[in-house]
Order: sequence, then C-alpha cells, then structure tokens
Amino acid sequence: MKKFEFNLQPILNLKQQSEKIEREKLSKIMAEIHFQKEKLNELINHLNEILEKNNKAINEGTTAIKIAEYDAYVKKIQRIIEEKKELIKKLEEDADIIKENLLKISKEKKALENLKEKQYSEYQYLLNLEQNKFIDEQVSFRVAKSY
Repeated sequence: MKKFEFNLQPILNLKQQSEKIEREKLSKIMAEIHFQKEKLNELINHLNEILEKNNKAINEGTTAIKIAEYDAYVKKIQRIIEEKKELIKKLEEDADIIKENLLKISKEKKALENLKEKQYSEYQYLLNLEQNKFIDEQVSFRVAKSY
C-alpha cells in the first residue's frame, strides 16, 4: 500500500502560515496599543502637573499673560490626549478585526487538521486490513504447502 498522503496538505500549510502571520500582526498591534496607552498616561500625568502648577501660580499671583500661556498649553495637551484616545480606539478596532480573521483561519485550519486525522485513521485501518490479509495468505499458503 502506498504511503499516506493528505491531498489538502498545501491548503493546510497555507492556513498554518496565514495563522502565524495573523498572530504576528495581532502581537504587533497589541504592543502598539500598550505603548500608546503608556504615552496617554504620561500625558495625563503631565497635564495634571501643569494644572497644579497653574493653580499654584494663580494663588500666588501671576500675570495675565502667564495665565493665558498656561491655558493655551493645557488646551494643546488636552487636544493631544484626545488624539491619543482616538488612535488607541482605532488600534483596538484594528485588533478586533485581526482577532476575527485569526479566529476564522484557526477554525478552518482545525477543520482541515480534523479531516487529515480522519483520513489518516482510515488509512491506518485499510493498511491494517491489508496486512492481516497478507498474513492470512501466508499462513494459508504454508498450511497448503505442508499437505
């Protein structure tokens, strides 16, 4: 009997490679999300420090120009924070899409692996039958030869 060969092996290989690529994409985007969240936290902390300095300067007495400068800087930081939040939201949406693709590819790969296992089990069963038939023929031949 010929060697077991899964006729859909190239497709299974392609699914395995696609799954690996999607996992790498997901890993990269999750790292980017983590990085952007850290930057966002740094900006929020910086904004809080600026607000504290601004309040302290107002309480101690400062010029209107300094207050206006603080106010403009605070608005700029707030705008950057909002942009970071939007970027993080977009990255998370992209991550969700990649997760859906990865899930789809994983299901298809699993289905092909199950089919391969089923076909291999059938191959093993047929191989076993063929071996038993050969043994029976050998035994029958020896018995017939001995008479």
